[in-house]
Amino acid sequence: MSTFFEHSFAEPIWSIRYWGTPEEPRLWIETRGNGEAFWHSCDLSSKNVMLLGKAPADYAQLNFHSGDEKEAIFIKLQQSKNPGIESIQTYSLEPLKLIKEEKSLPIIPKNAFSFQVPQHYDESQEYFKDFQAFFQKQFNETIAKGIDYFEGNDKLLFSYYLYDNGWKNYLRVCNLAFDTILLEQIAEGDTIGYQTFSILNEQLIFVKDKLKLKIYEKL
Repeated sequence: MSTFFEHSFAEPIWSIRYWGTPEEPRLWIETRGNGEAFWHSCDLSSKNVMLLGKAPADYAQLNFHSGDEKEAIFIKLQQSKNPGIESIQTYSLEPLKLIKEEKSLPIIPKNAFSFQVPQHYDESQEYFKDFQAFFQKQFNETIAKGIDYFEGNDKLLFSYYLYDNGWKNYLRVCNLAFDTILLEQIAEGDTIGYQTFSILNEQLIFVKDKLKLKIYEKL
């Protein structure tokens, strides 16, 4: 497997979502740094990354819901320990500005994206012990904290943590015989983020060191 696209951002990647249409899928990417947030779009056909603009001051309350090339819809959460929905906000993208605020979510046709996300198992869960035993026997690695796991038609994908003078996050792709096809350290220490890998149209999408979006072609 070889990387066929990568792009580095100036600020750490906070979240990634899918938007657009199944025929022309895009990534919605929010980066955050120094008390500011920025919204970006990545066209997965052309691999063009575009800065949409600086997010509004209340960006921490906004959760991207859906959008197209003209508008993006966000769920705005209330500021509390257990936040409920405060409103639904619609932003135009050119220029980037709030154009509508409502109390209920508009009816939006469901996007039939074929993206897939892994199952997460925390180390407190009983099933995690099976992964620990497997990794110890198969790869002589002592994993901890948690693991993200995806089982494809002919490949197995793992995102997991090892301690080696600090915590390190690894991505491993195997065939069904457990031969390793790809092994990559994707973060360590403070660069370990909230993002994990996802798969769209047989493309492996993940973030390395919080700053770099990477895509591997054809699993």
